[in-house]
Amino acid sequence: MPFIMLLGSADTRHQYPDEGTFIMQLLAQGRCAEAYLLLKRESPDEPATHFNLALCYFKTGNYAGALACLDKAQSVWPSGNYNHRIQADELYTALRKLQNQQADYLQGITSKYVSLFNDQARDAIARLKTDCWLQLGDFKKVIETAGPIAHKNYLNITNALALAKNQLYI
Repeated sequence: MPFIMLLGSADTRHQYPDEGTFIMQLLAQGRCAEAYLLLKRESPDEPATHFNLALCYFKTGNYAGALACLDKAQSVWPSGNYNHRIQADELYTALRKLQNQQADYLQGITSKYVSLFNDQARDAIARLKTDCWLQLGDFKKVIETAGPIAHKNYLNITNALALAKNQLYI
């Protein structure tokens, strides 16, 4: 008699080339508890691990925990020359502008993403930190964190800076 798998009972881990990709998929599906269990086993030397842990903390409203993970991600950031940037063209620029208006920074990242898109990964940390400081009501930290990337016109950064400045200068 053939073995029949019930819907939803498949072990989807075999569909992904590495655990980081699987963790990212779990986060995208809203399965943060499962992602968290896998993240606890990941290398502590990977910025992506700490960023993804920060997302788990953020989603539970533990903003201080998220900030601690983001600080750790920055502390283990790989040193090196990142001048191997991909040449941007007009289409890339247009797509980037559209993407900057989305909350893509609230998605998981992989180590490969960190190595290939270093600037965007660093920006994701700043964007998530900004959201944490905003939730904690520390408007000076919002300005300190968001200010350096304000010129990139990320929607959450623009909105957070406007709110923080409004609160501080009322």
